[in-house]
Amino acid sequence: MKLKNRGFMLAEAVFAVLITLLVVLMLQNLLKSMTLANKAEHRTDDVVFSYVQFNRFLHDRHTKLAYVDVANSTSKKAQIVKVNQDNSETIYLLTFYKNMIRATTPEGGHMPLLLNISQANFVTRSGQLRINVTEDDGRKSELYFKLAKQPEKKTKNEQTKKAKS
Repeated sequence: MKLKNRGFMLAEAVFAVLITLLVVLMLQNLLKSMTLANKAEHRTDDVVFSYVQFNRFLHDRHTKLAYVDVANSTSKKAQIVKVNQDNSETIYLLTFYKNMIRATTPEGGHMPLLLNISQANFVTRSGQLRINVTEDDGRKSELYFKLAKQPEKKTKNEQTKKAKS
């Protein structure tokens, strides 16, 4: 009597076990890689995030124009004037303080822009601000901000001439 069993042969069973073992090993390595990637710090993202946030702050919808006050800026600080839609001016002073770059106002308070910095200096030109940054781990970056050109200050003579005409 012949029995027709349609089961696995020994070779097929061994082949299925080998494929299952290979898939399990690949999943294990994938999970290990993902946990290591999640633990790694991406400090470049911090610099980019700070750049984008500050650039949005300078060019938000309430801002008429923002410019660098070159006369009051040095390599240790940069003075930015932000003119709102109602023509009110706010002065922001960018400085390197302890291990951060921060923005302060004459009224007080501060807004941290970038943390974990070992060194920073500022280069100002009319219409441009460049911040050279050295991070704690030794990496260097340059942040460029394009701003409006500083408006010319009108003298009293020019103002009276316009008022008379």
